[in-house]
Amino acid sequence: MKKIKVLLLLFLLTSYSFAAEIKDVSLLCQKEACQLVFQFVSPKNLPSFFQKYEASSKTLTVAFSETDFLLGEGSFDLSATSPLIQKMKVFKEKSKKTTLLKFEFSVGDLIKSDKNKIELSKQTDFVIVLPKAKDNGWVLTKKFKELKKAAEKAALEEKKRIAEEKKAAEKAALEEKKLAAKSTLDEKKRIAEEKKAAEQAALEEKKLAAKLALEEKKRIAEEKKAAEKASLKEKKLAAQEKKNAEKAATAELKSSSESKPVSALIDGVQEMIALSSFGIEQFQLVTDDKIVLSNVGPLKKQVITIGLAGPSKSPVFKINRGSIVKSVYWNSYGLNLEIQPGIEPSILVRNGILILQTLSEKKIDGISYWHAKPNGIHERQWLGSKSSTTSFDAFAKKLEPESKKLVSVAQTFYLRPTTRELIVVSEEIELFASANQKSQVLQRLVFGDRLVSLENTGLFQKVQFKNKTGFVYKRAVSFRDELSSIQLERLKQMAFEKGENLDSIVSRFEKNSEDRVTYSSFGRRDPFVEIKGLVEEGINIDQVELVGIIWETEEPMAILAESKNPAISYTVKEGDKILNGKVLKITSTDVLFLIQEFGVSRRYSMGLPDKYGSLK
Repeated sequence: MKKIKVLLLLFLLTSYSFAAEIKDVSLLCQKEACQLVFQFVSPKNLPSFFQKYEASSKTLTVAFSETDFLLGEGSFDLSATSPLIQKMKVFKEKSKKTTLLKFEFSVGDLIKSDKNKIELSKQTDFVIVLPKAKDNGWVLTKKFKELKKAAEKAALEEKKRIAEEKKAAEKAALEEKKLAAKSTLDEKKRIAEEKKAAEQAALEEKKLAAKLALEEKKRIAEEKKAAEKASLKEKKLAAQEKKNAEKAATAELKSSSESKPVSALIDGVQEMIALSSFGIEQFQLVTDDKIVLSNVGPLKKQVITIGLAGPSKSPVFKINRGSIVKSVYWNSYGLNLEIQPGIEPSILVRNGILILQTLSEKKIDGISYWHAKPNGIHERQWLGSKSSTTSFDAFAKKLEPESKKLVSVAQTFYLRPTTRELIVVSEEIELFASANQKSQVLQRLVFGDRLVSLENTGLFQKVQFKNKTGFVYKRAVSFRDELSSIQLERLKQMAFEKGENLDSIVSRFEKNSEDRVTYSSFGRRDPFVEIKGLVEEGINIDQVELVGIIWETEEPMAILAESKNPAISYTVKEGDKILNGKVLKITSTDVLFLIQEFGVSRRYSMGLPDKYGSLK
C-alpha cells in the first residue's frame, strides 16, 4: 500500500516537457471489482490527473494534463443499461496554465463518488477501480473499429439505396411521361363529354324550373284559400270559446257560492275538544288569536267572556258533550262560553289554549273523546269495550233539536286514537330497523327522548320517533307512570334547562289530588311509615339497600342487601311481591317499588350508588 502511494505521488507531482499519449480506454469487470483502464503509449512523460463526480448530472470526469488521445475527440455510446459507464465524451480544454484532456463519462447508479481508488499497472496502464457490477466490459479501439465497420457498411448500403432510388426515379419519370400523354387525350374527351352533359342538364333544369314555378303558383293560391277558410273558422271558434268561458265562469261563480263548505265551528275558533275519563272532565278551546289570561272576564250568569276581537254576532254552537260547556258564541264583547248550571270549573290559559276542568261523577269505561274542527267532528271511546264511527247525520241527531247545524253533510269523520308515550330511561340506546340487535341502526337515542308506543314484540318494543319507525329494547324505555322519582326529577331538570314543560298531556288524565296522597321521596325512605322487620309477606324495603342490577339478561333482576347485615341479600324481578307492595319497574340505574299502606298508594325508588344524585 505504501509503494502504491509513492508511485501515485510521483505520478501526480512529476511535470514533463513532452505530452503523453493515450492509445486506448477499456472497462474490465472481474469477480472482485471493475476497472476503468487508460492505456498510455509509453511509461514516459506520464501526466498529472484529477477526477470529479457531479451527482446532479451523474457525470464522472477524468482529466489529464498535456495529453493527447490517439483515437481523437468525440462522443461514444458504450452501454445504455450499464450500472457503471454508459457514454463517454472526449475533448480538450485549455486553461491559463495547461491544456487538459477530459474524459466525461455518463455513469449509472453504482458510481456515486469521485473518491475512487487509482492504480498504475504494467507501467503504462492507469487504472481507476470501480464498484463490482454485472457488466461485459468493452475496449474502445474495438468499439471504434466496430463503429467504423458499421459506418462503412452503412455508407455502402446508402450508396446502393441512392442508386436504386435513382433508377426507380428514372423509370417512374418515363411512366409518368407516357401517362401524361394518355391523360391529355382522355382529358380532351372528358371535357367534350362534360360540355355536352352540361348543355343537356341546363335544358332539363330550365324545363324543371318552369314546372316548379307553375306548381308554386298553384300552392300559393290554395294556401291563401285555406288561410281565409281557417281564419273564418278560427273567428267562429274564438267566439264560441269566449261564450263558453263566460258561461263556465258564471257556473263556477254560482257553484263556488253554492258549494262553499260550511265550517263545523263558528268563525274564529280553530278547534274544541271534550274529554271525559277517570272522574275528570275537561274542555279545551283554541282560537285564531292567542288568549291572554288577563283577558278572561269574570264568571257571571254562568258565562265566561274572553276579550278577543271577532264578529259582533254569530250563531250559537251547542256542545251537549260533557258537563262543562253548554254553548259557544260571539257577541260585541268577545267570545262567550256558556257553562252548564252549577258547574265551577278550574280555568287554565296556556299558549293561546283555554282549558276548563272539573270533577265528574260519571263512571266511564276508558276515555270519551270528542273533537270538533272546522272540517268535521270526531268522536272516540278510547280503551273502552266499544268503539264506533258514525256519519255526521247520525251524530247530528244526538244534539238537541234547537242546536244549529253548521256543518256540511258531505264531510267525513276520522278516528284518531290516543297513543301512550314511552320515555328513554337508559343513557343511550339504538333504534333498530327490525326486532333484532344485528339489524340496521336507524338512530341513536338518549335519556329523555319521547317515543310513540306502537306494538309489543317480545324483548323489543315497536316505536315511532319523529318520522322514523323502528324497535328498541323494552327494558331501556318506560311509560310515564312507571318512572322513578329520580328519573322524574332528572327529566324535570332537563325540561327546565330547555325552558319547556315536562308533560302537559299526562296531567289532563291524572286523578284529583283528593283521591290519593302522592309525593316524591327523592330516593329516601318515607318518614311517615313505621319501620318493620322482615316478615313472611315479603321484603321490607326500608331495611335493605340496592347493591346491583343484573341488566344483560332477558329479564332484569335487582340485588338487595340488608343494611345492617350485608351478608344477607335478595334477588327480585319485576312483579315480585314485597312487604305491602311489589316491584314495579327495574331499569339499568334504579328500581321502582309500588307501596300500598293505610289506604295510600305511593311509589318508592332506589338508585345505584353515585347515579343521578341518589344515595352514595
